[in-house]
Order: sequence, then C-alpha cells, then structure tokens
Amino acid sequence: MNAKALGRYRILGELGRGAMGAVFRAIDPLIEREVALKTLLPDLPEEVMAEVRERFLREARSAGRLNHPNIVIIHDVGEQDGVAYIAMELLEGRSLQQMLKDPQRIPLQTTADLAAQIADALEHAHKFSIVHRDVKPANVMVAASGRCKLTDFGVAYVPSSTMTQTGAALGSPKYMSPEQVLGQKSDPRSDVFSLGSVLYEMLTGSSPFERPGDTSVFQIMNRIAGEPHPPLRSLEPQLPVGFERIVDRALAKRPEQRYQRAGDMAQELRKMQYADTAYDKTLLINPQKPAHNPLLDDLDEFTKRYDLEEQARLRAAEEERLKREQQVRRWQEEEARKRAAYERERQAGEAARRLGAVEMLRKQGALQPRREDPAAARAKAIAKLDQDLRAATQYLAEFAKELNDVAPATSAPYDFLYLGRVAAATLSEAWCDSRPRRIEGKDYCEHVLLRFRVSPQPPARVTLQTADIPRFEQYLKSMKAVYDLRVDARSDFGEATRATFSVRSGLLCEVEIRADYEALAVTIDATNVRRIGKVRGRIPAAAVTAMADELARYALGVDSDFAKRLTAV
Repeated sequence: MNAKALGRYRILGELGRGAMGAVFRAIDPLIEREVALKTLLPDLPEEVMAEVRERFLREARSAGRLNHPNIVIIHDVGEQDGVAYIAMELLEGRSLQQMLKDPQRIPLQTTADLAAQIADALEHAHKFSIVHRDVKPANVMVAASGRCKLTDFGVAYVPSSTMTQTGAALGSPKYMSPEQVLGQKSDPRSDVFSLGSVLYEMLTGSSPFERPGDTSVFQIMNRIAGEPHPPLRSLEPQLPVGFERIVDRALAKRPEQRYQRAGDMAQELRKMQYADTAYDKTLLINPQKPAHNPLLDDLDEFTKRYDLEEQARLRAAEEERLKREQQVRRWQEEEARKRAAYERERQAGEAARRLGAVEMLRKQGALQPRREDPAAARAKAIAKLDQDLRAATQYLAEFAKELNDVAPATSAPYDFLYLGRVAAATLSEAWCDSRPRRIEGKDYCEHVLLRFRVSPQPPARVTLQTADIPRFEQYLKSMKAVYDLRVDARSDFGEATRATFSVRSGLLCEVEIRADYEALAVTIDATNVRRIGKVRGRIPAAAVTAMADELARYALGVDSDFAKRLTAV
C-alpha cells in the first residue's frame, strides 16, 4: 500500500509486514498523536478473507473493551477503499520474543515482574469473559521502563462473537494449552497454561514441549496433550524452588489443577521477586558451576517460612469466616423462631376475634350477613397498612441492630458504579428510622428509611483514566466512603490522567419505603442494594407483612425473592 493517508490518519512509514497485513506509524491529526495503524491487506484470497477479516475485527472488539495499563489501547477502527484498519497505541520498545534471543538471560527479578504484569492483563480480560488464546512472547511488548503490554487479541474468545469458538486449534502451537490442542473449549485457565509456557522459556531459554530434531508441530502438540514437561530445575538446578512450584501448577494438564485465576499466579510471582536479586548475583559470580550455594538454602528457607505463615493466616481467616457464618445462622434461626411465634399469636388473636364475633351474632340472633360500611372498610384498611408498616419498621430496626453486632459477610455480590462487582464484602453501620404523616387528626407511619454500608473484603481496586477520576472520587465522597487514591500518570498540565482507587469501606446502601394511603400501596426505592444505582418497586398493602423479611434476606444475599419486586428507575 503506497497511500499517504488512511481514513483521517497520515501515514509516516511502515513498521512491519506479514502475510495477512501490515503495520504503519501514523499521525492522528485531530490531536497530533502518533499511533500504530494495523491494516488488513485487501488482496487476500477470497476463501480466507472472511475468516481473517472476522479475526481482525474481533481484535478491535475484544481489546477495545479493555482499559488496563498492561493491555494495548485500541483508539479506532475503520475501512477505506477496501482496506480495514485498526488505530492503536504506538508501543515503543522490544517484544519479549526479541529479548529471549539475547545472549544474556533475562534477570529473575525482571522475569517475575514481566510475567506478573502479563497475568494482571489476563486477569482484567477474563473479568470481561475475554480469553486471549494466543499468549506468546511475540505478543508481549516491553518498554525501556519495564512496563509490558499484551497485544494481538485477534484469536481471543469474545462471548458475543458469531465466529466458531470450539473445534479448532487457535493460537501458536508451542504455547497452546492441552484443551486448545484437543480442539476443546478454552477458558481463562487456558491462558494460564500458555503463560506458564512463556515463563518456562524465560527461565530456561527453551520452551517446555519443544525438543531438538522436531520436524512437525504435531510432535509438540502431542507432548502438550499427553506428556509432562521436564522439571524446571532439571535444566537450571540453581533456580529457586518457588519458580518450579509456580510453573508446575500453571502447566498442569487438567485445568482444575492450575491457577483458577491469572491474578493468583501474579501474586505468587511477586512473592518470588524477594528472592531474585541474590540468585542473579550468584549466576554472575560463577555462571558455569552449579555447585552448592548457601544463598539458595536461605532462599528456600525463606520460601518455606513464608508458605507456613501464609497457611496460618489463611486458616485464621477461614476460622473467622466460619465463626461469622455461624453467628448469622444463629441470628436467622432466632428470627425464624420470632416470626413463627408472632404468626401463632396473630392467628390465635384472629381466631379469638372471629369466635367473639360469632358469639355476638348468636346472641343477637342475626341471620343476615353483616354489611360493612365502605368508609369504615377504608379506615380499617388504612389502619391495617399503618400497623403492618410499624411492624416492618420494628423488624428492620432489629435487623439493623443485629447487622451492627455481627457484621456478616454477604452471601451474594454487590455491584457499584465504576467498581463493578464486589464479590466478597461485610455489612455494617446499619441504621433504621421512620417518619409519620397526620391523617384526619391521627399519626400514621408513612416513610421508613434503612441504611447500611458495605466493606469490600479485601479492598476493591479499580484503575480509571481522565474525566472518570474526579467523577468517581466525587461519587465516593458523596457516600463518605473510606478509600485510597494513587495517581499513576499526569498530563503535561499536572492533571491526573490515570489513577488507582482502593476502596476499603463505607459504600452506602439505602432503602426508602413510602406508604400511599390513597392507593393502599407501598413504594420502595433501593439504592446500591446488590445492584448499581436505584431500582423501584410498588407492592400492594396485602404484601407489606412479608416485605421486611424479604428485604433483609436480599441484603444478606441469602436469596433474591425481593429483587422480583424491583425494576430499574
């Protein structure tokens, strides 16, 4: 392609070319920003054009949905004169594939850091149900600062895609997972396996399933599907044992035996950064002699001690969780006993009143059924709604008190603006109050307010850019939430362009219940209660009795019956 421009982009020069397309350095004249312009060649054979074009556009759809410091940024996608193109972030630096060709081995501290960054990128993509399926050194760009970017989502699994997702082995053979080799469905754990293969090559200089003398990729694929990889320290005896443990788990043949989340693998890799410097110095002192090294003994001892401490911490956390669950169960059982006793008393009272009415009728000898005056019937209905609302207020006040005493862990996730889904959290700081309304000289319960706060466990983190930063901060301040803010990047004018929030507690949830005595109904507004923003429901007076308990169970995440009464505002 000899064009000087494509779309609105002014082409400066070619960066690279392959069988399917080319990449150019270009300028976006709207903001004078340099971009990488990835193009699809228009003269591809007709029999492959449809599939290649679909994968090309899938890269824009998948990576374009993601906003993460370790994932290449997609700015724009378009087509001109039959040439499809994607405008993306211009990455400076070298690919990990180029770095692996250097005669000197990548230092272990750098290896652990780069692999952890790739795992962070995969964790973010997996939250959006996007599986990369082609994690390999050529798709990782590393800047001089050490920041790496995951690229090329052209064969990623996107839930909304119409292209075939199973039954075909997509990806690079050396780094495929067993399920990819066998043509089975890929999931996030497939990316964990591929990252394990990349980490193995970074540590040893060779891929785990490739052998000298291989003449076909099918030999490699057969080993991936059915043969164990050579133990890491059989090739590099001086490597810390922690790396071998990480690689073995990532390269497990069965997905359920691998890391279930890429984020878990990232945490393990960052622990190994404590041990890397001493190992690298040992290699520099005597790179050829794999003799006994006391530094490695110290590192192994450090790793064992750290594992024991971590296991003790996890056991303590599990015991605390079980204790809280037991407290919640005891509270729920007590509430069930109270409700049963209340229902028995109510039924007994109703039976006594019915018996009294029958006796009165018998004494009077009245044979005709009693006709109730409409005004009296309405007054009775208003009084009944008032009585039920007062009972609901008392129940919710007891619920708030127990919530503050127990601080239970919710059994279902809560969703918040910008933060997204908070999978694990505790509830506390509950408060309930009611306000009356005077009707015909008498006070009736009209407005009931329940508030409580959510504390993510562990603190919820999110990275935002540009205008979203002050908006989210204002949102947190309006709730008086407790959070930490770290500015990761600023513009030339000193304004924050990327920042990371860590929200510890204080996410406000609110339920307003208002009585409509004219229509004999109740309106409910729930804000941030397991769903983002405000939802509304309207229930008849007859359903008010069960409403309070349904609301409490919904807030605890025990069930979702209450959600059936609500719709988005």
